[in-house]
This record gives sequence, structure tokens and C-alpha cells, in this order.
Amino acid sequence: MCRAAANRLSEDDERRRIYVLGMGNLGRLFAVSLAKLPNRPPITLVVHRPGLLEQWRSNPGVVLHPPSYLEGQKDTDDDSSRITDFDIEMWSEAPPPSGQESTEISNISNLVISTKAQDALKTADWLRRYLGPESTVAFAQNGMNKLWPPYGAIYNDARHPSTSAERASPQWLACIVTHGVFSIGPFASVHASLADVVLGVVGDDDLAAPGQDSYLVQQIMAASQLNARWAPRHELWVLQLEKLVVNCIINPLTAILRCKNGALFVPGGESAVPEIIDELLEEASSVLRTLVLHEIENGTIFGQDGNSGTDKDALVERLSFKSLRAMVYRVGELVKDNNSSMFQDASAGKKTEVGEMNGWVVEMARYLESVGATDGGKPISVKTNEKMVDLVEKAVPLSKDELNSHFL
Repeated sequence: MCRAAANRLSEDDERRRIYVLGMGNLGRLFAVSLAKLPNRPPITLVVHRPGLLEQWRSNPGVVLHPPSYLEGQKDTDDDSSRITDFDIEMWSEAPPPSGQESTEISNISNLVISTKAQDALKTADWLRRYLGPESTVAFAQNGMNKLWPPYGAIYNDARHPSTSAERASPQWLACIVTHGVFSIGPFASVHASLADVVLGVVGDDDLAAPGQDSYLVQQIMAASQLNARWAPRHELWVLQLEKLVVNCIINPLTAILRCKNGALFVPGGESAVPEIIDELLEEASSVLRTLVLHEIENGTIFGQDGNSGTDKDALVERLSFKSLRAMVYRVGELVKDNNSSMFQDASAGKKTEVGEMNGWVVEMARYLESVGATDGGKPISVKTNEKMVDLVEKAVPLSKDELNSHFL
């Protein structure tokens, strides 16, 4: 694979270098936050098309405005939040345009994949010949990471087979990002809501687990703007399930209605939105409670990290309709002034992540059905989530009255 606009790197730089692949909102957040470290590592931004390299050459730098930017709507050309001290490369199977220098990329030690959810594992797979047991890869996107059970072990066995008791795959990490960030142009975003990042191990077995002394983990944890903390594998899984539920409510509804997050939670009126929210939550709760009970009975997550004594009743209650509803409304109040990532994508005519959110709920219901798992003996219905996927993929904005007609 060719790297365009490549730099010649020392062996020490290559070992410490962090590659950030995917220069959307989360890629900008991670790049800028890591660049502010006192003893910062070398950082390379990886783009996927020549036009982005040209844009960088004409106006280099990543801009991440603070929340105060929203108060005065400063000129977007203001350079007070611009950081230019990055290397940038385009990685491609095809050679670069004539006259542009390129080299073969080398083994990757530290990689943050901040693409859209549907592209994350595809990207890791594309780069697999440059990744090995000494590599650490952090995924930062919405949705459930695809390396969680039941599919993670299948992927690692197929793509990074081990012939011994030692791990052959990279050290896989998942990052749950609750910061609110929205784009105002190429390489430019506003950090609208300061929150946190939770990271930890994702995978199917103990051999996948890096310690917290992993270099990439140390750098992410040290970046104060990220406000990151480490979570044990079982807790990370449950936190990602909860974050998925929030995304399954706020993202598709704001994408369809083309509204700010807070507009979903305004009381009164004849809107069916509160009822739709409840139906989505009922279905998600049914899927997640069934999944957790199945995993406790047959899986691996709760038998590791010294967590074999999981309080099953407390966990089921945590994923109940009542608890999830309270969580969604609490988060909705905190992010009421934000535009969801799916609203941003839908408004820009881009492919959304609805298949990795509501679509994941539908797919997991089918998986649970295939292994004979039920919700207390009852089949799991996900018809509202199916309809939500269909409406978002049609990419037609609807008013609240028009949305009512699809559900009532």
C-alpha cells in the first residue's frame, strides 16, 4: 500500500507515532487533544482522497473551536484554535498522481480508527498486513464494535490466526466518546459539548487484552481534553450498549426531522415522538436484556476481569425500559443544543450510520432468535427499529405530522 506525502521516519518516531485515520469530527478531536500533550507523540493524519491533501496544502491545520465559539459565532477563518504541527498522508492501493512522492507504508504501532462505524472493521481489515501483536488499534465511532462476541473470535481466527498460546492479533481497544463535536468545514469542527471518553479492551478472549501500560492507552488517558478513563471489559460492553440506545433514539429521529436534539423532548402537542421513543426503547430493552442473560449463561464477557459474580438482577434492571428511558431523557437534556452526527450526515447527503445503530438492534434480535434466546419466553419484536432504519435510509425529511402518519 502506498503512502503519499510521506515523511522519512526514525525507528523511535515510528514506534511512538500515532496514526489517526478518519478526519471527521472524532478524528479531529483525537488529533488535537493528543497534539496538546506536553511531551506529545508524532502524529500523522491519514486521509483517503487526493482532494483532502490539496486542501491541507492550501490551508494546513486542524481547527477545533471551544464551546465559547457558539456564543459569538466567530469568523471561521480565526486561527486561534488551529494546530498545524501534524504530518499528513494519503493511503491508497493505487499509486499517487504523477510527480507526487510515495513509499510503502510500514508496520503500524499505534492507530486510531475514527471512520464512520460501517467502515471501521473494514479499515482494520484493509490494513491487517501492517498490524500485528505489537500494534494497538483504538476504534472511536458510534455503534457497537464488531469485535465484541459473538463475532470477534471468528474475525481474529480468520484474519490473525495464532499458532501458539500468544496473541497474534493487534491489541484492540474500543472508545466510547460522549463529547459533542460538529463540523464547520474540512479539518474544522466545534467542540460544542465537553464530556468524556471511556476506553478498554474489546474482543473475545483474554489474549486480546492489552494492559493500561499500552503506549496508545497512556497517551489517550493523558490527553486532558479527551477526559478519558479506563473501564474493565465487561463494564465497557454494558456502557457501549447504553450509548447505543441513546444513539438509536436521538440520531435517527433528528435525522428524519432535521432538528436539534432537544426538539425531541419538548413536552406537549400532538406529536407521536414521545410514543415512538418509548416503542424504540421497549424493543431495545428487550433485545439487550435477552442478550445479557444469554451472554451470562453462555458467553465469555462476564467470566473475565474477575467478574464471574455479576449481579444478574441489577444488570437486567440497568437495561430495563424504565432505566433506559430515564437515561435517554437525562442525556437529551445535556445535549439539547447539539446536532446529532446522523442529522449532520443526512443534511449533507451522506450515508448515515443507522445500520450500525437501529440496524444492530434488528440484527441482534435475529441472532438471539437463531440461538433460541427469548425475552422471558416471548419472541422479540423490533418492528419500530426496522421502520426507523427504512425511513432514515430513504433520506426524506419529514415533519412531526408526517412522521406521525408512519407510526400511528
